[in-house]
Amino acid sequence: MQNLISVFNSHRMSFAIIALASCLLSSPLQAQNAELDERLLLASPEAVQADAELLAHMNDLAEEAVDNHCAECHAEDLSGGPGVPNLVDFDWLWGVTGLEMTAVEPVMEIMQTITYGVRNTDCDDAIKMFGGCPDTRYSEMPAYAQLGMDEDMINNLVDYVLYLSGEDVNPFAVEVAADVWPVCTECHGEDGSGYKPFGGPDLTDDIWLYGGSGQEIYDVIANGRLGVCPPWGQELSAVTIKALSTYIYFRANGF
Repeated sequence: MQNLISVFNSHRMSFAIIALASCLLSSPLQAQNAELDERLLLASPEAVQADAELLAHMNDLAEEAVDNHCAECHAEDLSGGPGVPNLVDFDWLWGVTGLEMTAVEPVMEIMQTITYGVRNTDCDDAIKMFGGCPDTRYSEMPAYAQLGMDEDMINNLVDYVLYLSGEDVNPFAVEVAADVWPVCTECHGEDGSGYKPFGGPDLTDDIWLYGGSGQEIYDVIANGRLGVCPPWGQELSAVTIKALSTYIYFRANGF
């Protein structure tokens, strides 16, 4: 029995030594990463890009987040798919206009989207604003067929949307739909180029989230869309969100 206790104590001491050695060996790396985390949180995107060590750290954090959280919906290259935005084509639904003077503003807009999500409703009803949780990106594409818009008018609106994007369509349908178009301008703008605060897509370009055929556009107008992105603020650290936001912005700019 005594020998058994001695063997157990010997093994316990070995485990303790191994654990202590592991801590001692990992501490410099942990300290270095903590320093890099702090620098990354405080640095502007321009400063990150100019610092090779900080840029590498940002890429490591962001690529891990993409692999573990983003790729399932947005694909490994973040190019998205049907109903899922492409994050690297510089076509932004929320916040980023492309007119910002520095990279700080668009990165902060992307951080808000990642932190609070899109159309997040998982909070107490008492604190919801316009149907969504505070600070989440929220808007609604109504289902106009359920609101009483008939099939003919929806088809006219389809032609109007295609007309906005430069397609050849029935000019009579465009003229008729022009009387209804004002209901769309709050989110899409009078010229159809979109409205970033409401996440209203640009209808004048050739980028389509749900498809650009007449049938696909009809389905969106008739049945509406309420796509969601979960809020990552409780799951990802602040430095990871900053890294991921900067990474996405750089990728969208071809960096």
